[in-house]
Amino acid sequence: MNALIIDDEEDLCRLLSFQLISLGIPNEFVNTIKDAKKKFSGNTYQLIFLDLNLTDGSGFEMLDYIKTFPKNQTVIVISAYDSERKKVLEHGADHFLPKPFSKKKIAELIQAL
Repeated sequence: MNALIIDDEEDLCRLLSFQLISLGIPNEFVNTIKDAKKKFSGNTYQLIFLDLNLTDGSGFEMLDYIKTFPKNQTVIVISAYDSERKKVLEHGADHFLPKPFSKKKIAELIQAL
């Protein structure tokens, strides 16, 4: 399993990346939708962590982009806005993870997959 982290907060990307590595999950991260689309175009990631508020657009745009590919991945939206939970699940996300989150919560979510 490998993961792609899409978030404009560099520190959060590094933190989540280290957490995933400690769980044995190789990963990469990007900070923009433009870069995410380039990385995702090969559709080789089994796990996507996606923030909703990115500098060059909305995570909803990325959710719509992901839907144009075969469903080979689990998409976890990470957001500080819990009010968006229902909307992201309706747009095709598999899980919603509210910020801030803990290493324990990440591990529980990965184990549940």
